[in-house]
Amino acid sequence: MIVMENPDNRLTVQRRIAFSDTDAAGLIHFSTYFKLMEEAEAELFRTLEIPLLSSDSEGIAGFPRVDCSCKFRMPLRFDDLVLIELGISSIRATRVSYTFVFYSAGGDVCAEGTMVTAYVSGKHGARLTASGIPDNIRNALESWKYREC
Repeated sequence: MIVMENPDNRLTVQRRIAFSDTDAAGLIHFSTYFKLMEEAEAELFRTLEIPLLSSDSEGIAGFPRVDCSCKFRMPLRFDDLVLIELGISSIRATRVSYTFVFYSAGGDVCAEGTMVTAYVSGKHGARLTASGIPDNIRNALESWKYREC
């Protein structure tokens, strides 16, 4: 996976479609787009050097999905390159909203997606509850939130 930054505060991830990402016809399976969204989100957190999921003696914290959607425009096939562009559209007290655009190697839009995550935390073995996003994580994410023109 190749990660590229662009000037519009969007992270672009390049990945090749694996055989396991496709259906019997060799076309990308719809569920793969959701996995690609999660992979791009994980790359953003690695780039920002902040934990997407943390666990220590105090407990566990992370960003589970609360809403996710994808509009399919054109299929990708086994071995195609796909560029996944991730943007942060909003950050609220406990939630982060992402946008994703999937491009073929030729620059055609293949799909567009959204994902909303909620920051949760709790003690090990206890129920996780929504919490305010810690300042260090919020500040890092805010630095990547794209600006509307």
